[in-house]
Amino acid sequence: MPVNAPPAPSGVPSGGSDAVHAVLARLQGLDGLVTACLVEPDSAFVLDTVVGKPMSDADAGVDVSDGATVAATISAAASDVVQVIGLMTSSLGDPDELEDVTITFGRRHHLITPLPEAGVDGLLVVVTLDRARTNLALARQQLRALGPLLRHAMQPPAIEPGHVS
Repeated sequence: MPVNAPPAPSGVPSGGSDAVHAVLARLQGLDGLVTACLVEPDSAFVLDTVVGKPMSDADAGVDVSDGATVAATISAAASDVVQVIGLMTSSLGDPDELEDVTITFGRRHHLITPLPEAGVDGLLVVVTLDRARTNLALARQQLRALGPLLRHAMQPPAIEPGHVS
């Protein structure tokens, strides 16, 4: 379910886009998904959120009953992490681009993946995974595949020649 939020910063797609939500919802197929967010990192604005399905009602760990709030908190922290890494690499003169960030805790993995392929500079996907139920390599691969899908979902529909609106 998309997060209800104020309008997105200029140049960033609206969080209410069904096509963008459908692309992000593909991550619900990841084993162990807790939350996934599409984030504008400069403002930590959460454009959309999907919440994973718990393995059982007794699934331990982060309470995701309000998944949007949990995801927004994690996304704000992820935005800070990406900014710090950007400062670090620029001060070192390193021209390399950030591929992703993996933060591992005892029960959770947090993946932060920039999506330059999405066509909007600066978008991130921030995913929290249950470490016991996920394949980290597969999750990273599926996150990288989202960029081209999001680019397609965010493009305005083509107007047919000769069609008057």
